[in-house]
Amino acid sequence: MKYSLCLETVFKELDFYDRIALAADLGFDAIEFWDPARYDAGKIGRLAAQHKLPVAACCILGSGASPLDMPFPALRGIVERSIELAREFGCDRLICLGGQVSGRAGDSSQSLVIAENCKRIAELCERSGTVLVIEALNSLYDHKGYYLDSSAATFNILKAVGHPLIKMLFDCYHMQLMEGNLVNNIVGNIDLIGHFHAAGAPGRGEPFKGETNYRRVLEAIGGTDYNGYFGLEYMPSYESAQSLADVLKNFI
Repeated sequence: MKYSLCLETVFKELDFYDRIALAADLGFDAIEFWDPARYDAGKIGRLAAQHKLPVAACCILGSGASPLDMPFPALRGIVERSIELAREFGCDRLICLGGQVSGRAGDSSQSLVIAENCKRIAELCERSGTVLVIEALNSLYDHKGYYLDSSAATFNILKAVGHPLIKMLFDCYHMQLMEGNLVNNIVGNIDLIGHFHAAGAPGRGEPFKGETNYRRVLEAIGGTDYNGYFGLEYMPSYESAQSLADVLKNFI
């Protein structure tokens, strides 16, 4: 398994760009982060190349303010600019969100809008070789009112889209809180998954401290043909370097 490290949640006492070298020193295979508009894309690209660390993924510009259910003309412009910016640091995987609940309970029209927008975005992905991954989040604690809060709803949208460059970001932390049954949901839909995130549930701390058996989850993923990254996006409960070393020791 290849591991990427989300730089947003670790080494917060350090400058963002200095975290890239530390990720390399710890032995990670790649890095990732959130909204690229906050950073110098060229500098990230130079440092990533210097330390031989690919950028596994980043969010589209605006992140949560640019949901997939927004009017398509605006969404198209955001995705186009995001693709161009991501190219500057060699990233070909963009994370996007589904937006807040906008209608009555049980109303499927929001899923239809997301699916139709994704079908049209797929054309942009084809031109650049970019993979768009849609993240489902938990709506119980961290993202109340978020629309795509289950893997089933996300997979249904992806099946309706039917394009190999539009996939799911399966965040084990969020899905453990919402539904559990991680191994079956992952293995049964691995062809629709383009990236993983992990953190301990509950609390979003070290993965090995939570209720999820990540060794079993990783073993199950390893038994499939998935060849992407498994991203660590968690909040260390003690000093970052030691926490990350402990997490890798418990994973590998």
